[in-house]
Amino acid sequence: MGIELLVSVVGIVIATVISVWTYRKMNPKRQLRYRVEASPLLAAGAGAGDRLTIALEGRPVTAPQIVTLSLWSSGTADIASSAFDAGTPLTFDLGTPIVEEIPTVTDSGARLEVVYPDEIVLRPALIHRKFQSTIRVIVDGTPNARVNRVLPDIDVLRDGFSETTRAIQTSRKRLKVTPLLIWTGVLILGTAGLVMSLVVYAFDPRVSAPVGGISMLIMMIALVGIIVVGIYRFFRWVGRNVEARSGLR
Repeated sequence: MGIELLVSVVGIVIATVISVWTYRKMNPKRQLRYRVEASPLLAAGAGAGDRLTIALEGRPVTAPQIVTLSLWSSGTADIASSAFDAGTPLTFDLGTPIVEEIPTVTDSGARLEVVYPDEIVLRPALIHRKFQSTIRVIVDGTPNARVNRVLPDIDVLRDGFSETTRAIQTSRKRLKVTPLLIWTGVLILGTAGLVMSLVVYAFDPRVSAPVGGISMLIMMIALVGIIVVGIYRFFRWVGRNVEARSGLR
């Protein structure tokens, strides 16, 4: 193994690391997550029948429930107000009438708001990467939240955790095992093996040869894996944009 081969391998490793780092810096993750929790105020069937009438502030209700909607940023970068398509607010249609908003302490800046009769909205504004907002309302009926698509390049995902605080903390964890992270680890492992083989070469060339060969094979496989993941992510990004512009999401 000559110096030219070593320089070539090191150059490939450095180029790959720089490419991945540059891609992440130029394409920071921007993502919103939300969770809807509903708590019935009456036992099943308690409001049924013609002889019993239930009212809230003088308004008759049949199946009142407290709905808590939590929305937070789980990305690594701010979301500009210009990301909202044509200045349209992000809207959560609860699918059932809102009877009353339960007052909560809110911070200044972007926050969720009630729009009667059955919507909760987030108006266009700068969404900081640590943004979170929670709103509580009383509805009449079973909620079936649907969100519109006004952030074409940003995922708005429904979270399935059973507890909102844990969901926010979990979704904001920076280290996640991804295919790119796995292949990068394999590449680093192969590079370490190659360096070790070069050190061993000075003492025993016969032992160094198989170690170096296996290490280079591992590195080549890892590079192929990184390239495949990069191509997949590119087409996925293109697909999301095409889908968003066609109004399918």
